[in-house]
Formats: sequence, C-alpha cells, structure tokens
Amino acid sequence: MFVVFLDSQEVHCPIGVHDFERKEGVNLYISVQVTLNRHVGLDDLNHTVDYTLLVDIVNEQAAIERQLLESLAIDIQAAILAKSPSIIEKIHIRIVKPAIPHFGYAASACGIEYTFSNQ
Repeated sequence: MFVVFLDSQEVHCPIGVHDFERKEGVNLYISVQVTLNRHVGLDDLNHTVDYTLLVDIVNEQAAIERQLLESLAIDIQAAILAKSPSIIEKIHIRIVKPAIPHFGYAASACGIEYTFSNQ
C-alpha cells in the first residue's frame, strides 16, 4: 500500500471559538495522509492522489471561517474523498494550533487528529 502525504502545510485561518480568532485569523499546521487501497503499478497520476491537490484542498478549506478544528478536518476529508473516492482507503488529518489565547497555556501546541476509513 502507498500513503500520499502532506506534512505541516502552514495556513492562516479564520478559525476559533473566540471572535477575535476568526476576525484576525490564527496560524495552523495541517498534515494529511491518504492511504491508497490498491497498488500503484502504473506511472499514471490517475492511479494515485496528487499531493499538489492536497495542498490546494487544505488552502481552500482553511480560508473558510469556522469555530472548530474538527469541522475543518471533516471538510478537508470530504473534499479529498470527492476527488478520488475509488482509490482511497483511509485519510488521516492532523491539525496543530501552535498558540492558544488562554492564560496559563504552557504546551507547545494543541490540536486534533482525525481518521476516516472508507471501508
């Protein structure tokens, strides 16, 4: 099996529970792993997922205002699946928010991970 991935695409996104986060935007790092359900034996882009497509989808979805990282992950997954549903077995998305507007926050980052299985 092959996994096509995008690692830590940096985006500035209007997302967050607080109004100022959505207004000013926050930096996120988004990673995507797409597991293909069959062996890629041909030198043909139609038998895989183009990682530049992953960049485009992440950038497009990150431009939409939302409150929750979970919603962003689900929308990224749906957009990827809409492009190549027959060859995708699994999609794993990791969204890292390096700063939280909360007093006393001492971690280097927070975020979510989401896995979708097409089986």
